[in-house]
Amino acid sequence: MNIQFLFENGKGSVVDEYGRPEPMDYIVDEEQFRLETLSSHTQYLAQLPLESEKRIDAMQVEKEAKPNGDVVMRETSVKRNYTRYSDQDKVRFFKLLFERCLSAAAAAKQLGIHVRTAQKWAAQYEKDPDSIFEKGRKTGRPRILHDEHKNAILECIDENPSIVLDEVMKKLKQMFTELKVSKTTLFDFVKQYCNLSLKKARLQPIDRNSEEKIQERLDWVHK
Repeated sequence: MNIQFLFENGKGSVVDEYGRPEPMDYIVDEEQFRLETLSSHTQYLAQLPLESEKRIDAMQVEKEAKPNGDVVMRETSVKRNYTRYSDQDKVRFFKLLFERCLSAAAAAKQLGIHVRTAQKWAAQYEKDPDSIFEKGRKTGRPRILHDEHKNAILECIDENPSIVLDEVMKKLKQMFTELKVSKTTLFDFVKQYCNLSLKKARLQPIDRNSEEKIQERLDWVHK
């Protein structure tokens, strides 16, 4: 700490120990020490570019009722609203996707589901159908074929017991024009829900049972 002694010189002026005038009497060179009024914090934030404004979204400006109008900054967490969809929502979505042949966007809009979420489900279903459902719940894949399809299949088989799976699929698509089902899905449905056993048809050449072929086999046996 510096100590400075001041004295009265008898002429009504105050000087220091070296006879120099009091420092408070110095004349400040305004050109050399030019001062400007600093902007307030609020004005500073208002003049920031748009990219910088995005970085302070987590800051909430709160003015306090004070005479000096100070601004208090407090940090708040940014909260985002996420919609959680159930497995039933997903089943209804895939039912529209497969049975009515709607696009993912169209089915999502009809059910009030976010379009990007629905498109993600569709892409994920192509890779692994079971992965879109919540773990720990055995919901299985959404059924494409139901009781009305089962009745139609049984009716086709009653009319023609030797009907093949391709013909059954063809008739189903004629009866249910919006149905989109694979041959494997139809095969599994017939076995599981229709309680029918299917055998693969084996095609044989026409001349297999001809008289000439039978005689050739008979002659070969007697050799």
